Amino acid sequence: MRAHDTVIPAVIDAAEVIELAALVRTVHVDPSINDYVSRLVEATRSAVEVRLGVSVRGALALVRAAKTLAAASGRHYVVPDDIKSLAEPVLAHRLVLDPEAEFEGVTPSSIIAQLLLETPPPSDRQAV
Repeated sequence: MRAHDTVIPAVIDAAEVIELAALVRTVHVDPSINDYVSRLVEATRSAVEVRLGVSVRGALALVRAAKTLAAASGRHYVVPDDIKSLAEPVLAHRLVLDPEAEFEGVTPSSIIAQLLLETPPPSDRQAV
């Protein structure tokens, strides 16, 4: 090891990572949440400023991230707010904007923010 190399101690070991991944797989996603994600993703594909919207893989990534957030929050189920809080960081980089929209200052983040405003989430009763 060179003098300037720094060893960072592990926060958790591999067994704990496997255990946490198994816990995340048990988190419930109500069909109304899946429908909400589908509607958001579909809206990215029909947005005027978007040349290429979010794929099915992007939708699956959003659901997986929401399950992880729910577990980290001590819940065994995903709520609409999990989807809302993760939509921009999970989906925005997956959009390909129309060059004219980019020239006008439109950003992928602004598209996702607008779609979250326009796409009604399921009610809390539906989603739990």
